[in-house]
Amino acid sequence: MTSTTPNSIVLTGCGWVTPIAVGTVRDVLSAVSSESAPSSSSGFLSVPDDPPPADLSHLSNETKRNKGAWMAALAVEHACRTAALPLESLDSDRVGLTLGCGMAGQLGMIDFASEVRTQSVRFVSPIHFPQTVGNYVAGALARGYKLRGPNATFASGPASSLNAIVEACAIVARGGADIVLAGGVEHLSADLAEGIEQDGTFLSEGACFFVVERADGAAKRSAKTMASVTGWRCGDMSADSAIVSVAGCRLGGAVLIEQVVGLCIGAAGAAAVAAAIGAVGGDTVPTCNSSDPSVISTQTIKAVESDGRVSATIIAPSESMAQDNCVHLDLSILHSD
Repeated sequence: MTSTTPNSIVLTGCGWVTPIAVGTVRDVLSAVSSESAPSSSSGFLSVPDDPPPADLSHLSNETKRNKGAWMAALAVEHACRTAALPLESLDSDRVGLTLGCGMAGQLGMIDFASEVRTQSVRFVSPIHFPQTVGNYVAGALARGYKLRGPNATFASGPASSLNAIVEACAIVARGGADIVLAGGVEHLSADLAEGIEQDGTFLSEGACFFVVERADGAAKRSAKTMASVTGWRCGDMSADSAIVSVAGCRLGGAVLIEQVVGLCIGAAGAAAVAAAIGAVGGDTVPTCNSSDPSVISTQTIKAVESDGRVSATIIAPSESMAQDNCVHLDLSILHSD
């Protein structure tokens, strides 16, 4: 196993927004372990539209007026807090952002087209047009937090946010940025959910972000390392077509991750990383019975290597590749009680 060195790429913070809970990995896993899945009449599990005003009052107007943007912002801010990274320090050309959004821009396109039909082109709000662009959320976050480093959006189905984390690692490895905020988000509507739903899958809204940086930078802030990244690659999909966290035989094999309470396409890969980290920490790993979203099954994984670390590989199938290919992120996860 590769040990952490000053040049190692590490994950130091994670923020998670789900229909049940918002906060850290432990916040979300604890909430899901103690509560039943929320009911839904819209065909998908939605994050509440009205978060506490205090959580949003400081955000830019551009970020606040788009649900996908403010969900992503909440995840980013929780990630920064757990990484001991002050938000004001993000004002830098050495901080980047990579974001996965499987439905990138499609909800904005649908809303814009609907407004054109009902009100005519003459009366469509110009504010809505930028939201038809696939990288709108990434742009809004960059402007809101003054992120002047690399900025990219990925739309590769369930692999979208895992692609974003892998790209963040590559950016940091080549010196393109000191820190990259990486993850994914998905904002849905009933019409959009109906159009993309598949048998046996229940869709969900949500967001999940990590702080990606070098170990020496994290050490300067006394930031705790959640996981070291030991490699990334594309390869054959040996598991089924769902998001999986393959944590090795000592961790009991593959654990199905469906964004805890449903498949959040844009954030699914990042959610699998978060759940794997939570599992190594001894928390319960909750999974949703895809045929009945009201039922949550749980699995507790407590086995760790003798040195306090385990190997884990997060796998997500990429819809931009051949069907038997996927994106891999290899981690060495630090166990902490």
